[in-house]
Amino acid sequence: MDDVALFEASVRRELVHKRSVSEVFLTDFVQSSSRRFVAGAQWPRWHVFYGSHDGSPDSALMAETLRQAVIFLSHLCGVPLTHKFLMPHMSISLEAATLDPMVPTHVAVELDVKDMKLSAGQLSALTVVARFLVDGGAIGEGVAAARIVNPSTYERFRGVVPTGATATRDDLLACADVGHSTQRNVMLGQSRRPLVWPLRVDPSHPIFFDHPLDHVPGMLLVEAARQAVRAAYSRPDADFALFDAEFMKLVEFSYPVDVSVTQIEPKIAPGMIRVRLVHQEEPLMSLVARVRDPR
Repeated sequence: MDDVALFEASVRRELVHKRSVSEVFLTDFVQSSSRRFVAGAQWPRWHVFYGSHDGSPDSALMAETLRQAVIFLSHLCGVPLTHKFLMPHMSISLEAATLDPMVPTHVAVELDVKDMKLSAGQLSALTVVARFLVDGGAIGEGVAAARIVNPSTYERFRGVVPTGATATRDDLLACADVGHSTQRNVMLGQSRRPLVWPLRVDPSHPIFFDHPLDHVPGMLLVEAARQAVRAAYSRPDADFALFDAEFMKLVEFSYPVDVSVTQIEPKIAPGMIRVRLVHQEEPLMSLVARVRDPR
């Protein structure tokens, strides 16, 4: 499972929808049966955005690796590069583990494809179940669902795109309060109501907008949710032990979006919290999570 050959070179950038080589985490892809694959991934020792304070796996980096794996797998199955991907669901759970800070982390990602659907003989939807391993030991699991459409179907799905400028970023939270070293990585503005923050998007951000996008990407929304939890609990080092995110609607750049944090009733789900992204009372994303205990 930890065959060195899995980690010798990055996969082609366009096959994971990236332009910068430094943002390509997949290194290989091996098919073991009709619906089973193993992906190699390399996580850097240090990254300008991803990374934990204590050597634990980073939930956002694991989520991005899974996103890249789903996209690469789909193109491997014949999906054209011109097609669009919509991911209505993603979940991640992490094991207690410590990664060696002296070397890049080699991750083997076991992938099982479920619920594969075809349209006119071409892949149109799938669900992927993933297991992440380092040196043969499990460090986490994930599930991601994707819907794949051609450009004309995507335009019909989006409908009329609302116009308007992206909200100003002159009221950002302090980067240290949300676990980052630069204001550019902050996704939230100053709170105007308890436990509610306005979403702030930088369309030039080199990680989330490595390639041109016509809407706010899901990975940025997950990070905004994580930052809201950090702000809510005054824990800038907080990360998710697990999260389950549902993406209900594309988030347009012109949308004013509120990010709110609530504690779920302990009798229903002990230790769980919910983060909601809402535009004019319309839910855009709902994320249920458990925060990892501090070491």
